[in-house]
Amino acid sequence: MRRFAPLEIAIVVFLAIMLYLGWRIYGMGEMGRFGGVVKAQRAPSALYARMLVRYDKPPVYEEEYRMQDVEGISSFTYRIRSYNCKEITIKAPAGRMYDVSFFFGKLDQDGIWQLVNRPPRPDATAWYTVYVKQLAGYQQGERTVTFTDPHYWSTSGGRQYQIDLSKGVPRDLVHVEGTKLAYETIVDDFRSFGPQEFRDNVASAQARARASTCQ
Repeated sequence: MRRFAPLEIAIVVFLAIMLYLGWRIYGMGEMGRFGGVVKAQRAPSALYARMLVRYDKPPVYEEEYRMQDVEGISSFTYRIRSYNCKEITIKAPAGRMYDVSFFFGKLDQDGIWQLVNRPPRPDATAWYTVYVKQLAGYQQGERTVTFTDPHYWSTSGGRQYQIDLSKGVPRDLVHVEGTKLAYETIVDDFRSFGPQEFRDNVASAQARARASTCQ
């Protein structure tokens, strides 16, 4: 049997150590980055938005807009119910499209997360409930707000005041400018949502519900 010389053994040991160190330094780093990519790809992603409007007087009793995007699959529905026993639902088939994700981005840009509940107005005839939920990565946020008269709360009645005391106390608190909250804009976002075919079907359903009579 051939005996290995001390130099040959030292070379083999040296190569084994270098291979081990190389794997630890580079292999583990690459595996760590790859694991991070896999985790990001598997992270849940979901968007939900809903607006329910209830009316005190005929002809329409209730309207509902409902949208969602779960893992890139979007679907959206409109439903209207009249006081005269008519209920119509318009539903778009689920599919990979960007309507809901773009819509959610617009809600975010228009200030959906800044809206707060508002007390009913004395002459209110329509009652709004808006709900949004976002799940991104492993974090989530959601909000439900109720209000009436979105035009009023978006103008004279809906200002939000923030005072930064780090800059000193304002000399005249009476004239501090407020930020308008976009209740009316958010409602308009829901009402103008969707491709043209969907909006045309919604308009048709609204006309049919207003003209319906009980059988």
